[in-house]
Amino acid sequence: MTNQTDIKKLAEQMASSMNSFDDIKDFQKRLMQSFVDTAL
Repeated sequence: MTNQTDIKKLAEQMASSMNSFDDIKDFQKRLMQSFVDTAL
């Protein structure tokens, strides 16, 4: 299982590549879809 440090590092990497709130919303949508697809 991923620990908090790994999650924080990933969040920092992703945040540095996002330029607007729409970028964040799009990433969140794609992340959730990927999670659901994998879980099913």
